[in-house]
Amino acid sequence: MTRHAYARDDYVAALGTAVAVPSWSTAVVDRDIADGGHDAVGSYPMAIISGDISEGLEDLRAHGLVSLVIVPDPLAHDIEAFRPHFDQVTAFKTHLLIDGAFEPSAHHRERIRRGHRRCRIEQGRLARWLPDWNILYAGLVESRGVTGMAAFKPGYFDVLAKYDDITAFAAFVGDEMAGMTLWFANDGIVYNHLTACNELGYKNGAAFALYDAAITHFGDQGVINLGGGPGAFGAEDSGLFQFKQGFANSRTAAHVCGAVLDREAYDRLAADKSSAFFPAYRG
Repeated sequence: MTRHAYARDDYVAALGTAVAVPSWSTAVVDRDIADGGHDAVGSYPMAIISGDISEGLEDLRAHGLVSLVIVPDPLAHDIEAFRPHFDQVTAFKTHLLIDGAFEPSAHHRERIRRGHRRCRIEQGRLARWLPDWNILYAGLVESRGVTGMAAFKPGYFDVLAKYDDITAFAAFVGDEMAGMTLWFANDGIVYNHLTACNELGYKNGAAFALYDAAITHFGDQGVINLGGGPGAFGAEDSGLFQFKQGFANSRTAAHVCGAVLDREAYDRLAADKSSAFFPAYRG
């Protein structure tokens, strides 16, 4: 079985300073703490862990990290296995799924037909359209005010472009690119990784045609995880969530898991800070 994209060493290194976790066959991203020390966060957008959970936490304690935050893939992992090992396990986002037959809503069926009438969809490797994708995603970051890890370091997409298991679907209106979406499958799960459209794409329903093409392509390769919206768990009023919901027929919860690795340092950093956020010193 091909190693999961989110667990690959070069993938995590493209997100930030990677700290190897041998017991988990993956790595996490090291972060500086303003008041001193380092903590870590799992791979974006979800962590894929192989091996014993407690052994991996010991690896990270030995590395001198104060705390760890991860979001385990809810379809690849049973969240109950994480509860005994983490100090905080909280519902984070609702993920929308296609499990079984693909039956989009009536509204979406009409928009899909419109999108296909107006857009030409091509399929291939990201490397084929990498400069165009970089422009599309930069526009998304600017227009939506994307911050944090999802703003991505320079070179992140260069790494994705090397992977032959990531499929790009590109939408064109005439000869002009209007949008693109990136998908891949691993061990019976299909991942909708990223999607971006420009104004031409929004006007011509590119996203509807792109999702339909990707879902049709990957429909026999497992449960499709479309991800969620920008809000927290239970937030269903965003345009992105409503867009994905029109394709979906099921849902699951992704959880954020926080572990204190150095209790003395954690308590010192979190002193006088009351927050439900984990770690509290970043709240």
